[in-house]
Amino acid sequence: MKKLLLFSLLATYGFCDDTIALWLFDEPEGLYPSCLLTDAGPHYYDLALGRGGRIVPGRFGRALEPCPPIPLEIRGESRSVLFGITPPPKAPGRTVEPLHWGNATFCALATVGEKHLRSPNFANPTETRLNLGAFDWTVEFWFLPGEGTGDGVVFEIGEGPRGENERVTRLLLRADRTAFELYNDPARATIVIPSDAKALRSNSWHHLAFVYDAAQSRLRHYVDGVLQRLPGPAPLRALNRGDEAYFSVGRDGRFERPLPGRLDELRFSARQVYRENFQPPASFSQRYREPKPSLSLKAGPPLLFGREAPRVGPVRLGSRKHLFLDDALVEEMQGVRFVPNPPRWAEKVAEDLRGHLSLVEDEQGVLRIYYRGPRDSLAVITSRDGVRWEKPDLGRGEFEGQRNIVLTEPVGLGNVFVDPNAPPDCRWKYFSGIRRRSMFVFCSADGWSFRRHETVALPFAGGSQSIIYYDDQRQLYVGHHRADYGATRAGATERRYGLSETKDLMEPWPYQIATPERTRQEALRQRIKSFALDPWWLDNGPLSPPGLGIELPTVFGPDDRLDPPGTDIYVTKVVKYPWAPDAYLAFPAVYFHYEEDGPVTRQILGRKERQRGSGVVEVQLAVSRDGLDWKRYPRPAYVPIGFDGSNRIHMLFMTHGLVRRGNEIWQYVGGHGGNGIGYHSAWVKGAPSPLWRMVQRLDGFVAAEGDYTGGWLVTRPLIFEGNRLVLNIDTGAVGYAQVGFLDSSGAPIPGYSVDECIYINGDFLATEVEWLKKGVDVSELAGRVVQVVFRLRGARLYAMQFEKR
Repeated sequence: MKKLLLFSLLATYGFCDDTIALWLFDEPEGLYPSCLLTDAGPHYYDLALGRGGRIVPGRFGRALEPCPPIPLEIRGESRSVLFGITPPPKAPGRTVEPLHWGNATFCALATVGEKHLRSPNFANPTETRLNLGAFDWTVEFWFLPGEGTGDGVVFEIGEGPRGENERVTRLLLRADRTAFELYNDPARATIVIPSDAKALRSNSWHHLAFVYDAAQSRLRHYVDGVLQRLPGPAPLRALNRGDEAYFSVGRDGRFERPLPGRLDELRFSARQVYRENFQPPASFSQRYREPKPSLSLKAGPPLLFGREAPRVGPVRLGSRKHLFLDDALVEEMQGVRFVPNPPRWAEKVAEDLRGHLSLVEDEQGVLRIYYRGPRDSLAVITSRDGVRWEKPDLGRGEFEGQRNIVLTEPVGLGNVFVDPNAPPDCRWKYFSGIRRRSMFVFCSADGWSFRRHETVALPFAGGSQSIIYYDDQRQLYVGHHRADYGATRAGATERRYGLSETKDLMEPWPYQIATPERTRQEALRQRIKSFALDPWWLDNGPLSPPGLGIELPTVFGPDDRLDPPGTDIYVTKVVKYPWAPDAYLAFPAVYFHYEEDGPVTRQILGRKERQRGSGVVEVQLAVSRDGLDWKRYPRPAYVPIGFDGSNRIHMLFMTHGLVRRGNEIWQYVGGHGGNGIGYHSAWVKGAPSPLWRMVQRLDGFVAAEGDYTGGWLVTRPLIFEGNRLVLNIDTGAVGYAQVGFLDSSGAPIPGYSVDECIYINGDFLATEVEWLKKGVDVSELAGRVVQVVFRLRGARLYAMQFEKR
């Protein structure tokens, strides 16, 4: 039964368990060189796009096309060999120059050679079944012929070193387009494969398949499902394992002989997929095989504040709960200020949880924290009470000695969430970058086992944790992603976060290509590293995707008006508050550099002998009314370092996610100690990473706090529904509050004036406001334009709501 279920799942995603690789080439047009072309098959044999290839419209979605190498002018101070700016010298006896940006004119490439370059850890092609030999196999693709006069290579796999020998297996289209040739060096075989010249000279798409019958040593070729004249029998053998093996699509190993046309949905299979004439297959992608359902996104109430909210007329508050996060509802105030309310520390709940964590509550009320497992996998722990946590046995055997692994790929750069718009088999989502690869959406029916979506979400390397959430009020999926393009005042890397938005989570997400003109304009608006490469996508070299630069608008960054020099926003941990509309919260990790920034009296703290690391990280609080414009409260820190006065905790990150238990909000924070040097942090590699539970008051993240000597606040004109005004407020013992209403002319409403309000004195999560003669009933004011006046003396007002009771 399990085997049948697995086969059904694999078939749904366009491949069976004998699929070797499937490249859909559905990455976005304008894809930068060095970005990866995703293998949608089960093995993830991704390819790097070179300067000699591009993504273009295809038979289904998009396609890969070899093209003249795009011109390249490199600006910037870097001379890095690792990033391919400067080539290393040729090794003795070699004739081919090592790969660098100047000669990275391949179309699509995977290689375990070029070890001087940063690489996404490609599989060794000669150790895979891409290494075609004496077994049944099929290679098929859709082809749109284009212009060209010479031979054109479909693919070439070689033992390496690249270009230094002919120890290769290569499929090419002859210049006259009457035949293909398959060259297999181990068997010293060149198979001439007659084909349909008319089809190969046309300007329309055709399905081409090459099927090898190992028992008969016979290769069959089909054009649009029709068997072509058979070539003679030829035994084939696989290449030997090569330490510098490579696999090239669209050009040969010297990046010459470009294929004249477009390739779409290139699939390798370890079986004879076709044995007789057939109808050309539909797309191997479920996205094109079936009619795409119309998007049906859960809709919340319209925004009351922010860029997209109405700017004229009264605020139609209705019966919404309003959190006093900022002055969005305030017309005027005096003696009142908005102050963050840090949570209280509860207890330590775990000794060693690493990475950027995600907290989710499932349908049974079980809490789950997803964290970084061995080899950057994704692991999970569970708890029913939020205090005692355990590692569940997921029943799938061990991975590196652990049985609680939900995803074995090297991820750990994202968050898990439950998607309210998704079908049951894809309700649980995980968004993450894969180390030195791209950013993907992963799907699951239950959150215990995730599968990678077939198409990249964003084709950039993740630098830190990306955060994704669904905004029901704007009906958009929103993402925050790290970008390293900015510079501190001293010229070091300044981390910022870019904003992505999409309505369709399962299609490539939109971003703006960084043209030279946009780069020049952006340099006028923000500080840029003096050593920054231009184009920025050169950043990680020709084989590894770049990090984000200016492709997304900045949503979070250090503020020169608030922050000292050399301050970064590391991760944002943004959430849309689930228990009130119009409320967005972020818990950014703010990093204070010791190295490179500030005077020597500051930089000395980063010296190795002081064992403090290269900086410290604290958690601050930021709030927003629309997720676009944010107000950050730097003090008091939401979670400060060294909470017990010992200065033992130097690096703190909030776990992403909130859990409500009664009238409390629970959060979890992880910390690392000092006493050593770690990568741009005070973290000592290998040191424990404990986790604490934090307890926050319901709706209590920020308060409108009246001075001890008294203050007042008047709201904007509003219209409400209900018959009671309920407050979340804490006055302490010797503070108090009174509330009144003004009419549309600004005059106090008799019976409901501030002076007639019975004192509110105490600590309440939901107390009704009462007046001497009118009592608690405010129904006669419902539907009218009014303003609410708060008199606050030593009181903290967190939230208000008009209710029907």
